[in-house]
Amino acid sequence: MSVAEIQGKTGSALVQERPPVVNDFSIVAATVNGSGSQTANSVLIRALFKMGIPVNGKNLFPSNISGLPTWYTIRVSRDGYVARREGTEISVVFNEKTAAADLAALPAGGVCIYPAEWDFARTRDDVTYYPVPVKELVKASGADPKLRDYVANMVYVGALAELLSIDLEEIKA
Repeated sequence: MSVAEIQGKTGSALVQERPPVVNDFSIVAATVNGSGSQTANSVLIRALFKMGIPVNGKNLFPSNISGLPTWYTIRVSRDGYVARREGTEISVVFNEKTAAADLAALPAGGVCIYPAEWDFARTRDDVTYYPVPVKELVKASGADPKLRDYVANMVYVGALAELLSIDLEEIKA
């Protein structure tokens, strides 16, 4: 069985003291409703499941109106727990309107993935930041302009696949 592992990579004392977390963590993807995030998150869940890792996901959104915020929680649990847990180790911050609140909700030692092209204030030194060149990668994909929002969400899927050592063949399948 493959394992997904998170390790801190900053000089923060809080991050360095934290032991590695193996198959027992949560990811929250904060996106815009209607941007294809549910599909992107389903790809992640399916890949982890196919790797033999117990995983569950839940979409949390205040409205079905396109353009409003949505949060998708993915729970990875070596013990097979499926309930959403309080707190998260990884926050995918892909909604500028909720970015500050999403970062504030991330516990010390957490990981924040966000679009590199944003003017994003790295206000915390107890979080590991991963800026991802979303616009550059979407443009390089050659995707139809109508599909670019969907492709942008797949960029964070790729970033998480790299960070968590998810087999890309499982992502493609």
